[in-house]
Amino acid sequence: MRCSDPSGSAGLGAPTGVHASGSGYTIRPCRSIEELASTVRIQKEIWGYAEHELYPLRLLVNLGKIGGHVLGAFTPEGSLVGFVASLPAWHGSRRYYHSLSLGVLRGHENLGLGRALKLAQRRAALRAGVDFIEWTFDPLRAKNAYLNISRLGAIVRRYLPDYYGPIDSRLQKGLPSDRALAEWRLKSARVRRAISGKPARSARKKPLAEVPIPTDVGALLDARPRACGEVRAVQAAVREQLQKYFAQGLAITGFVRDRKSARYLLERYED
Repeated sequence: MRCSDPSGSAGLGAPTGVHASGSGYTIRPCRSIEELASTVRIQKEIWGYAEHELYPLRLLVNLGKIGGHVLGAFTPEGSLVGFVASLPAWHGSRRYYHSLSLGVLRGHENLGLGRALKLAQRRAALRAGVDFIEWTFDPLRAKNAYLNISRLGAIVRRYLPDYYGPIDSRLQKGLPSDRALAEWRLKSARVRRAISGKPARSARKKPLAEVPIPTDVGALLDARPRACGEVRAVQAAVREQLQKYFAQGLAITGFVRDRKSARYLLERYED
């Protein structure tokens, strides 16, 4: 039975190499065809995508030629274990980056590499004169939501039902490919607070609405394959609630997660 999207190119202005949190890993642009090809290979390992679901090598090669980038996380031995890719895009006359993928191989997770890749992406964007990045992520994935909203300071104001249509991957498991659209305003006060390790929003400020999600939907589906119908119902409820609140002009500005619960916090947000 089949019941998530990675959530987003050695480009102009990309960093030459940054050590990630003293861990021995280095964050730098993928410079060779071989390194870029490794990002295609690890897409399969991270998300279990079918071949036709992968971002292909030719796209990744071209990103660095058109103002985007592919940044990699490398071990001290030079092996690629994670990456983030940015595609240049426009809203009207405003240039921004759409982050295609962010992923880290199992065995190298929970070491801060995902956040380090995003911070390197932010630095590369600012050097290129770009101050806004957006990407999609599965709103049921609490770990991704915590990184995006609490650790990076992104906000969410749009819900995209079944955005990609059916996705053939180990994580999606036949669920509709619902996505939330993260907006990362790179120079905003809340982003600067978040990336400095401070709360993106004040914990003393009461949210106008809260929407709970499973604490670990992936573990639930892996442990109980028959939970697909249950998760589909939860997904539909989260979709309905978030769309309702977004229509009222609210935005997700906070996310609370512990072992027992996970929930989005919503309030009014002014750019």
